[in-house]
Amino acid sequence: MQCVKYFVEDPHIQVRLDLVEQLPHVAMICEEASYLYGNIFHDYLLDIILQYLQDADIQVREVTEMGILMLMNRGLLDNDTIETKVCPVIEILCRSVDLFNTAVSLMSKMAPLIGKELTEKIFLDKYITLCKDEEFYVRRICVTYFGTFFASVGKKAVNCKLFPTYTNMCHDKGWGIRKACVDAMMSVACCTTLLYRRTVCAKLMATHLNDESKLVRMSAFQILGPFISTFAKEFTDITYNQHCELVFTSRQDARFSVRYAYQGIFPKSLTLNFNYEEPFVGDSSVKQIFEEEDDEVQPKTRMKSFKSQRQKERSKTSKLEETTDDIKKYSPFLYYYIAPDLPPDDELVKAAKKSTAQKTTAQKSTTQEKVYRESPRISNRRKASMIKNVLSKESFPAVEFPVVEYPSFPELSTNESPVDEIGVVINWDVQDIVPQHLIDSFLSMVAPEELIDMSADLPHYCAFSFPAVVLTLGKENWSYLKQAYQALASANQYKVRSMVASSIHEIAAILGPELTATDLVPIYNGFIKDLDEVRIGVLKHLATFLKILKPNDRSQYLMKLKQFLAIDNIWNWRYREELVAQLLEMVNLFDPYDVECFILPLALEFLGDKVAAVRQIAVSLITHIVSYLSNNERLVTTVFQELKCMLGVYARKWVGRQTYAYVCAHLITNNAISGDRFSREMLPELLKFSTDKVPNVRLAVARTLSKNVTPMGPGWLGIEQAERVAIRLREMRSDPDRDVRIFAGSDEAI
Repeated sequence: MQCVKYFVEDPHIQVRLDLVEQLPHVAMICEEASYLYGNIFHDYLLDIILQYLQDADIQVREVTEMGILMLMNRGLLDNDTIETKVCPVIEILCRSVDLFNTAVSLMSKMAPLIGKELTEKIFLDKYITLCKDEEFYVRRICVTYFGTFFASVGKKAVNCKLFPTYTNMCHDKGWGIRKACVDAMMSVACCTTLLYRRTVCAKLMATHLNDESKLVRMSAFQILGPFISTFAKEFTDITYNQHCELVFTSRQDARFSVRYAYQGIFPKSLTLNFNYEEPFVGDSSVKQIFEEEDDEVQPKTRMKSFKSQRQKERSKTSKLEETTDDIKKYSPFLYYYIAPDLPPDDELVKAAKKSTAQKTTAQKSTTQEKVYRESPRISNRRKASMIKNVLSKESFPAVEFPVVEYPSFPELSTNESPVDEIGVVINWDVQDIVPQHLIDSFLSMVAPEELIDMSADLPHYCAFSFPAVVLTLGKENWSYLKQAYQALASANQYKVRSMVASSIHEIAAILGPELTATDLVPIYNGFIKDLDEVRIGVLKHLATFLKILKPNDRSQYLMKLKQFLAIDNIWNWRYREELVAQLLEMVNLFDPYDVECFILPLALEFLGDKVAAVRQIAVSLITHIVSYLSNNERLVTTVFQELKCMLGVYARKWVGRQTYAYVCAHLITNNAISGDRFSREMLPELLKFSTDKVPNVRLAVARTLSKNVTPMGPGWLGIEQAERVAIRLREMRSDPDRDVRIFAGSDEAI
């Protein structure tokens, strides 16, 4: 240690850098053999490491951060050491203009490792103080770590401290701070409950979408689609816990939840949907949301306010119960209605269901036409007309959408008014998955030319997030997104069309076969005739798309397979390779006769391709076809005849004869052919190629005979044919080519 002290203050950066890299490893060695080295780590090494946290060189500080995290992961730094030794150094770093970035970075990296209790005790208040600093660059750096701190502290700290701080910074006077808040929005939203995302985050997003800074608006539009996806049903879950509390739980992390402790308010099977017209951040009700307590025992003052609120609600509920009882008691329906013994009329039932569905659709369309916010950049009237003009182009003929039956929510009786812990009344609506103003803004990205000072890349971001938005709203709401999707599919920018083409199979998986056939198949057919940059997007997922379609709709693409061969650049061999790979996955989707007529000719054609990678995957394709047609004697015989005619002794190029040997090897290794059929159909031609004039052909034959045919033995091939193979291999051990002799079984050294 005396020698090490000479290097600690070395003026050369590289010396200090090398030393700090070695110190964590030395510390681990000393701790593992403490009986030899004593307490060297805490007495010497830790002080040196903490000293390097304040080094003037940023590289030294960064390596020191990594060293501290390494020691924490190995358990060498306990909570007491962190609190008594590391935290004072971080406190010093926070007061330095040049070093506070290191302090914030280290706090954010240590927080997930030390637990939420210690994080709240030693880091949270310091971090919030830095977020309120007067210096712009201090606040700018702190914003980038909001997501980490949200995930590292308890719910009470999130609601009472972090969320109000984040909300205030979203309204910061510096546009750079607001832009950083937008960039952190997704990580914040994923750490909060559905109630927070709906009441606070959604309105913060609306503010960012209409920010006076173009860069802030651009960032908001870029994350709008991913933010909408956080409202998906797959993101949240609703369950009852052991205390009979209704719990909203994030499926990503069970820690983040909202609990409703009132018993008897909610029915046992219920899907809660909050109304998004809640007070905004400045209102007192949302302030109460921020003050929501944790799962622990709440303060007495808090309980008193809850009790008073509960008494008020009970008095209201009792009045409603009396009114309801009177209505039920004196309802003439109870006196004059006689239940019939006959079953209900089916036609009347169908008519009633149809009328209800049409009424629901009309209510839903009326809800969508409402204006949710006033925009300083784009008026609501102009935005509504803009979306209407974009989505009603002549290129998209009006289509009558089928009547969609939306999921019915359970009806609440008058004595079951849903009120949560903080007194916010929960309203019910037909469709409140996502606040409508977010959907309107998302659809406006289809036509960026209508948005003032916005980038032309907005349709690209919209197309990228479109599958997530469709998944969030569900196929029952596809009618609201359909024309926007058609607009993206016909965009002038080929990059937008390519993005849509690359994800159309995801949309199909969400919509199902019926809607896919009516709404997506025309778009898909248009992409097949587009540029290669667009066609490759649909080609990579051709088999996946066809699996979703019904057999009748799927069969039409057999006639269109050859259209994929017409490419702009004939040297683009990867395009052909991808087509063969898709054909390999499509074989099982069609009956044997369709495979023979449409897929087999393409497979044979690709066996003669100029590029070895294409031929290699074509060998796998032809092997799979033989295995698939094995139960049909006539079809299999046809395949073998085509192979011998194309790749047999009459093949014009030696590559074809070499490919024939590869096909034989694949047929055997994949158990696609019986020994009797192989000896009768394939083996005679293969033995003829053992004397081919091209060494590469003889090499492929020797490899196939020695590594594939011979191990199968006489029981599979037959005694007579096995003897012929053995004789031919002995002859090939005298081949002029050394590699052929080795593969045939020669004893020559490799």
